Amino acid sequence: MKRTRRDLLRRTAATVTAAGSVGAAGCLDFAAGDGPQGPEGTPETLSCDDADFVRLGQPFEEPVESTTVDAPNTRFELATEGTAETYGQSVRLVLRNTGDGSATALGEYAYSVQRETAEGWLDVRGSTTGAAVDLPRSEATMDPGSSYSWSIELDEAALASAVPDLELAVCPPLGAGTHRFVYWGIVDAPPIGVEFELVG
Repeated sequence: MKRTRRDLLRRTAATVTAAGSVGAAGCLDFAAGDGPQGPEGTPETLSCDDADFVRLGQPFEEPVESTTVDAPNTRFELATEGTAETYGQSVRLVLRNTGDGSATALGEYAYSVQRETAEGWLDVRGSTTGAAVDLPRSEATMDPGSSYSWSIELDEAALASAVPDLELAVCPPLGAGTHRFVYWGIVDAPPIGVEFELVG
């Protein structure tokens, strides 16, 4: 069978059109809800339409130290893998006693996940029961070299279920912008945190 140059061009055009259709379908899937759906950038505040939602308060007043903090008799470092993460992926963090002494900490759930807003840093999580709740605290001694580690999945369901036995939700949905993880559970030491950008 003899093929002309015109046949070849027609066949190539059909292949390119089919590939373009697949690409467009992928974009439509992303726009339908696979990415962050909340406010972008630095919103004025975080608003929730659920009347029973009570946002977690900030259990510290001191400025947040970045990456290292001194406690009585020792020092702690907070490390993360990067400064930007995609919605649905995980932020991995390690808090380690890098000094020579021991310190008391309040357990692995003594942390906040906050969003930067025009009125300040606000936790993205809150209670769904209509009443304020406190995160669980359990005193433990952290000896030199000991650590806490977290792998925090950046989607609403994972953040809401990260603390056992608490009915939490994320409201409004996560949005692309500046967030931070703050561990405030080192007794007699300032809170320590790292900022990261959540991207679509």
